[in-house]
Amino acid sequence: MTKTVIALLAFAIMTGAASAQNRKEIYELQARCGKRAEQIYEKDFPVGERKGLESFENHYNVRLNRCFILEENTMITKDAGKSYTIKMLTLIDVNDNKVYGSFSSLNCDVQTVTCKSEQEFRSLIRQFIED
Repeated sequence: MTKTVIALLAFAIMTGAASAQNRKEIYELQARCGKRAEQIYEKDFPVGERKGLESFENHYNVRLNRCFILEENTMITKDAGKSYTIKMLTLIDVNDNKVYGSFSSLNCDVQTVTCKSEQEFRSLIRQFIED
């Protein structure tokens, strides 16, 4: 019986150490994801060209082992004396530089699925930006 208890304790200690290591690795991957996403954002929206209507969020997806950036850009245009606001969202795989989805008043899709609203777009991208 004591051999069983010792074996269980040893297993628990090894499992705890492995979990701590995994958490550390995940933290490092999240940090790298954030730095890489910031580089992409700086390239897509250079400081001198920004109007203050651009932003981004980065997300490291543990399950997919992928780094995503969700870029948001709001543009204001005028036509025939009226102002129009156009909001654009783009979900990009940072390492592959692949667009997974985009939303605007003209287009909404996530991979092969067409969507009709920003709410639907955000619902569809949840699988990539949340664990």
